Amino acid sequence: MEKRKRLLLLHRVLRGRRKVMQRILTLDPQLDNLLHSSFHELMSYYQLPESFALTLFHELQDETHITSLEQDMQTFCTLTCFDEGFPAALRHIPDPPLVLYAAGNTELLDRLPAISVVGTRQPTKAADAKVAYFLEPLAAAGWTIVSGMAKGIDSMAHHAAIRSNNGSTIAVLGGGLRQLYPRSNQELFDKLAVTQLVLSEYFPDQHPQQHHFPERNRIISALGFCTLVVEAKKHSGTMHTVMHALEQGRDVFAIPGDPLEDRTAGCHQMISEGAGIIFEPGQLIDEWERNKSKWIHFI
Repeated sequence: MEKRKRLLLLHRVLRGRRKVMQRILTLDPQLDNLLHSSFHELMSYYQLPESFALTLFHELQDETHITSLEQDMQTFCTLTCFDEGFPAALRHIPDPPLVLYAAGNTELLDRLPAISVVGTRQPTKAADAKVAYFLEPLAAAGWTIVSGMAKGIDSMAHHAAIRSNNGSTIAVLGGGLRQLYPRSNQELFDKLAVTQLVLSEYFPDQHPQQHHFPERNRIISALGFCTLVVEAKKHSGTMHTVMHALEQGRDVFAIPGDPLEDRTAGCHQMISEGAGIIFEPGQLIDEWERNKSKWIHFI
């Protein structure tokens, strides 16, 4: 079994636990010892507790995992950190994904510029118009819109992208590609999986868990040269994406809103703390022109 397939198998068996995977890869960069070792040897090679090593040993020998993996590799595109074509924007961030499953056009991962768009799942009535105003001109200019296919701002961002003949969008999920959440976005998923790109670091049948969504936010922020916050409360999941963006060296911009509306209070807080304030899409285009040489060098 080739090393990338060994990594995909390990990822599935460990259900994507990156810290354990990173430790194993540090000790065995090619995973040469993974499949031909006793559980005692696994425990020794990878410095694992006995009970964990025994479970890992049995799981790795379970043919159902290998069969499911082979079926998924035929159905979806798989990208691993072993691959030369692994997205450069993700390879060097803190806590990079080790495995990605994709449905659709993976060439979008290399298309520039890309912008990450985030915001509340419960937007104001004005939100759809804001998203259209800012994103449709960018999509028409060939930009890729990256978001998370959640309710609210995320879904609006994907729809704004595909309304343009030239638009492209990437959706990063918080669960496997066969376990869409929310289910209400099934029609959007079906369209993007054919004409655009849907991405997940979880194996296709892995159910979304609450902690997956903050995790996947680091991928959303990393794929864009900057992150645009449309609407957000002061204490919201959107702030996770902003923190990831700053940690990754990406700029953050926020759209101001009604000072009496709590769903835009997070944007105002970000602006007061140093985020860029955006009034029209031309500002983002100018920002890209000023920074594209740095960005291309950065990735």
